[in-house]
Amino acid sequence: MVERPDIRWPLPPETSSCRESDWRSLFKRERARAESAEARCEELRWAEVDSRARAGSLKWQLDACRSKLKAAVEETKEVGRAAQDTLSLQAEVARLEKRLSEAGVESVKGRAVASASREAGRLRKALQERKETIESLRAERGGLRKEAVRLNREVSRLENRLDREAQASETDKETIGSQGREVIRLHAEWRRLRDQAEAVKSLSGEVYRLGVALEVAGSAKERLKARLLRASEAAWSRSPSREDAELRKALGRLGRQKTALRSLSRENARLRKAVNASQSRNETLEAQLAKLRASGAVLSKALFGRRSEQQERPRSERRRGRQPGAAGHGRTLRPALEERTEERNPPAEACVCGRCGRPYVANGAEVSTIVEIEVSAHKRVIRRPRWRRRCDCASSPTEVSAPPAPRLFAGTPCGTSVWARFLFERYACFRPLRRVASWLSGQGLPISPGTLGDSARRFAPLFEPVAEAILARQNEAAVRHGDETTWRVQSLREESRSSRAWLWTSVSEDAVYFHIDPSRGAEVARKLFGTAGLHTVIVCDRYSAYKKMARIPGGLVTLAWCWSHMRRDFIHCAAGEVRLTRWCRRWIERIALIYRLNEARLAHYDPGRDRQSAAFDAAQAALKKALDGLFAEAERELASLPAKAREGKALRSLLNHREGLSVFVDRPQTPMDNNAAERALRGPVIGRRLSFGSDSETGARFTAMMYSVLGTLAPGGIDPLRWLEAWLAACAERGGRAPVDLSPWLPWSMGAERRRALMAPG
Repeated sequence: MVERPDIRWPLPPETSSCRESDWRSLFKRERARAESAEARCEELRWAEVDSRARAGSLKWQLDACRSKLKAAVEETKEVGRAAQDTLSLQAEVARLEKRLSEAGVESVKGRAVASASREAGRLRKALQERKETIESLRAERGGLRKEAVRLNREVSRLENRLDREAQASETDKETIGSQGREVIRLHAEWRRLRDQAEAVKSLSGEVYRLGVALEVAGSAKERLKARLLRASEAAWSRSPSREDAELRKALGRLGRQKTALRSLSRENARLRKAVNASQSRNETLEAQLAKLRASGAVLSKALFGRRSEQQERPRSERRRGRQPGAAGHGRTLRPALEERTEERNPPAEACVCGRCGRPYVANGAEVSTIVEIEVSAHKRVIRRPRWRRRCDCASSPTEVSAPPAPRLFAGTPCGTSVWARFLFERYACFRPLRRVASWLSGQGLPISPGTLGDSARRFAPLFEPVAEAILARQNEAAVRHGDETTWRVQSLREESRSSRAWLWTSVSEDAVYFHIDPSRGAEVARKLFGTAGLHTVIVCDRYSAYKKMARIPGGLVTLAWCWSHMRRDFIHCAAGEVRLTRWCRRWIERIALIYRLNEARLAHYDPGRDRQSAAFDAAQAALKKALDGLFAEAERELASLPAKAREGKALRSLLNHREGLSVFVDRPQTPMDNNAAERALRGPVIGRRLSFGSDSETGARFTAMMYSVLGTLAPGGIDPLRWLEAWLAACAERGGRAPVDLSPWLPWSMGAERRRALMAPG
């Protein structure tokens, strides 16, 4: 199992409590937001009901106002029509009365007057009644026409009778004398009937004209109606009355309220969705909070530090910092720093007395020191004078000059200090290639990233001997730590494969070795640990590739399993389970007790003695007793658990790896965990994240080589930059080849004087 060094898991108690408080505050805020949303929804709902009631009231008022307006308009039109019709009919009735009185037809006059009066009344009531009156007048006109025809026939009959009476008067004059008065009477009657016929004829024409006038009045009435409608519309648009203005305002308010109601409905729907989402989110957060509460106390035990595998340690009574009464160390001396003296004199006018004009005399100097750093690129211009012989001796060379300055690579103007700085920034500071190129450009030395990246194939032969010496040193170590993590090699994608590779590490007491391989199989573990010495202990996790190492015939290596990984199994098993919280805490405390007993035992351990002290023997016995009790408790709990119980996995793993977990008891120099390997991987993991791994397999191999060299120098206190500058200068002296004798360059074989020369200043 690969542990990522950049992940801090599990959490410390203060972090867990902070996260728990954050979850609580977040839950309270979400609940407050949900309650405010519900209150807002209820308020909006009542506002919607109130708005609907007000809208209904305004609509009723609007309908009533519309009815009143329509009735007023109709009444106005009716009054106008009645006024027009009354004036015209009054004049027409007066004219008809005059004509009828002249004709002497009283009954006709009375009927005409009554008809005209009824017609005027009916015209005041409705237009339909006037039309019916016109039809009745037309029917009466037809009757008058028939009466006139009948009178004409009667006149003709009387004329014929008069002629016959005249012929009879010739034969009987006496009859004429006796009937003369009758004839006169009949003649008068004839003239009266003739006048009546003429009056009826003229009256019929007048009735016809009256009907035409009535039709013209109807058309005029329609025109007046249209004009009145247009006038009312124009008046409505130009100068609305107060009631019309109020109606318009009410209509505007109603429209705005409808729009507001629609927007409120949409807002209500949105808020309901938000409330539902908040409720579901609150339920999710409550479930997560329950899990966090269940596992918070357990996860707080996992981080290394005050609450590490050893749990609580007794706090020291010693205060931090300088202790009262202790002598200070004073200012740090830096005798190796170059001194550059600067003289700062006051202005000339300040060195003259302002009263008498006499100059001041020197009176010593005040000396102070300021430390500065100056980093900048510069050119070394190498001038080699040539010397020609003046004699004729053939045995001597004609011309001599100094040998050229050594270069690490032929054809490049960069010196060894440039390449040493590049390697230091790239692999000791874990800076990406482009950032290193940018930094060099900022120092006045522009170099393309491609030039720097292409130098890996030329550097590899120079560092291969050092990397091989580091691996050989590790093969002689009695205890080694092993671990692995992911890496990226981009060129592997060209082979239709994943770019994933693996960074393996092997850490001993004074050396660190890295290896990058596309595989995570057991064959890589054999490359790394297969040539280890007899009975070498490898402290590692329970990954199967390491387990295959233990099956090598001859028993070359002994696997010591990491107790930190075993402790994490119990933590992960109980995370999120309320019922397992106390169970997990008890097992963490048991493992912490083993750590504390081992630390107490190592306090009395002397590696140089064959027989240890009595205090060590007592601590050893206490450790064995506690460890046996731990495994016995695991067996008892596992026997009482169901087959598929969650906590059974951690207990079975503990019992199955009992042999490897007990190696440190008989070999006190063996650590209980492989934290050293995980700490060694932390820096390369940072470099992997910043540079996304390596571009090619050659670059990956050189990266592992440089991590091995620089990782081995750091524990010995050697300054990597100084070592790189000295090593590359030695390689340049040999024409770009590595030195044959590596003993002055390896931390475990170099002398004390050379170590001091390569250590960091100060």
